[in-house]
Formats: sequence, structure tokens, C-alpha cells
Amino acid sequence: MIAAVMILLWAQGVSPELRQHAEAGLKARAAGDLDRAIREFSRVAELAPDLAAAHANLGSVLFENKDYGKAIGPLRRALNLNPDLAGVHQMLGTALLAQGLAGEAIAHLEKVKATDLLGIALVEAGRAREAVDRLEAALAQHSGDPDLLYYLGQAHAQLSRGLFGRLMAGTGARAEQARGEAAMSAGRSAEAEKHFRAALGARPDLRGVHLALGELYLLNADFARAEKEFRAESQVAPASAEAAYKLGLCLANLGQPAAALTEFERALQLRPGMPETALELGKALMATGRDGDAARMLEKAVEWEPESGLAEAAYLQLNTVYRKLGRGGDAARVMEKLQQLRKRR
Repeated sequence: MIAAVMILLWAQGVSPELRQHAEAGLKARAAGDLDRAIREFSRVAELAPDLAAAHANLGSVLFENKDYGKAIGPLRRALNLNPDLAGVHQMLGTALLAQGLAGEAIAHLEKVKATDLLGIALVEAGRAREAVDRLEAALAQHSGDPDLLYYLGQAHAQLSRGLFGRLMAGTGARAEQARGEAAMSAGRSAEAEKHFRAALGARPDLRGVHLALGELYLLNADFARAEKEFRAESQVAPASAEAAYKLGLCLANLGQPAAALTEFERALQLRPGMPETALELGKALMATGRDGDAARMLEKAVEWEPESGLAEAAYLQLNTVYRKLGRGGDAARVMEKLQQLRKRR
């Protein structure tokens, strides 16, 4: 907007008083004295009420001062006088968005193709489908931007809520499954179980429902009932690494380490590189007397996830198995690594 002030200064017929306030405003702004700049440009706007540049510059210093609410009026006035000021559209759209007026901000941000801010405004206006495209385009330009990631997540959440709302308003197996998942998330176990059973009644081969029931029982440490559900899920979906892993957990807790070992091995074959599976498989190998294999598997667990609570558990198991194998030096080293990890976390 400084260029607009200079044009205003050079315009014919500018009064000495207007020139004086405009120059003072420019100097104050350049010096970082925004309060004085605001006073000077306010006077310019009073002296030249029909000049778009006068209002644009007042709005811009208010915007720069983050006084977005007060900036909106002058910026609107500038656009009423000259609707082709792209910078004013940008500032007005941003100011409106900052004040929570997302719906009104959209038109101005569209005018200047401000993809990132437009995406945010669309989310806040409840237009999630349109927002996703804009935000993904903006993220391609600004990878990892936390604001864009946050609002893209919000947009997907809005879409998800809408889809599941439509689903749960209907009937049938998927509707019952969705109701069960919602009840489970809310901690209403009995209601969740009822809906999951209804889903299986409608479609006995529906993948994911036995898994959800097993998780429901696992939350209550009912390993016997959970084991039946995870086994049933494995029959419906033989390639489910999650079902195999959780079936192994149940078998281990039911005192069946050999059967648990088989399931953990199967889970790792179905989904290689899973540190949780490697940890549990290592423990099952120890329980069945295969200490050398256990050590190698626990080492993989730490390699795959070196900085977490899982790594702490793996180090503790490694300390035990190394001592059983007579590898005191290795045991001491893992305990040292464990202490270092705990200091970092």
C-alpha cells in the first residue's frame, strides 16, 4: 500500500495538509511506529474520503498492527471505491477470517487465489469437500506446515462425521458396525456388543466385526472370549496381521506360549517390520526356551523402534535373556542404553 500512498502524494490537487499527514504516516510506518502511522493515515482518510488509496493505507497499517477488527472497515471502503485492489482483497479476507467471519472471507480469498487461507476459510465455513482440495494443494507448496495439517485433519474429520452420520441413520450390517464402533469409542461396552452382534447376524462374514468384539473383551481382560473372536476374525480374514497378533496376545495370557508363538510368527510374516509383534514374539520365544532366537527377535524390536516405551520393554527383556545366555557384557550394555533412553524421554 505504500505505492498507493506515493501515488496519492503525487496526485494533482492534493492539499498541503493531506500531503503532510501522508508523509508523516509513511515515516512513522517505516520507523515501526504503527500507532502514529494509524493516527496519520486516519487523518488522510478524513481529508480524502473518496480516494481508495487513503482507506487502503489506513486499513493496511491497522492490519499490520494486528488490529483486524478495525482494519475491516477501511479495507471494505477501499474496495467499494476500487474493487481491483488485489492486496486489499488479500488483507480483507485474512482480517475477516481472523475475526471468525469465514463465510465472508471466502470471496476475497478466492479473488486472489490465496489457496492456504481459502482452504482454512472453507473448513470454518463447513465446506469440507472444497477445503480438502485447497489444503492439499497448499501442503504441496508448504510441506509439514502445522496449520495446514491441522485444518486438513479438521476437513477430513468433518467429511468423516458426515459420512458416518448418513451410514448410522440407515439400516443393515454396516450401520450396526458403525453404531458399535461409536458406542465402543464412548466406552459403552454393552451397547457396542449389541450392535456388533446385530451386524454379524446380518452378515456373518463381515470383516472387522469379530476383531472389534475381541478388542472389546480385551479391554476388560476377558482373554478367553477375546481369543474366540480373534480366531473367528482370522477365519474370515486369514491375512489379517492384527487378528493374528491379538490372538497371540490372548493365547500368551491364557498360558499357551507355544500357540501364541505360532500366531506371532504368522503376524510377522503377514506384516513384516512390526516392533510390537517382534517384542511379543521375543517374549514367547523366551517362554518356550528358545533364548537365542528370542534375543535376535528382541534386538529387531529395538532396531525397528528405538525411541519409545516399547524399546524400554525390549531392553528389559534383552537384559534377562542375555544373562540367561551368559552374555553379561551385552546385558550391561542394554541396561546402559535403557538408562540413556529414559533420560531422553
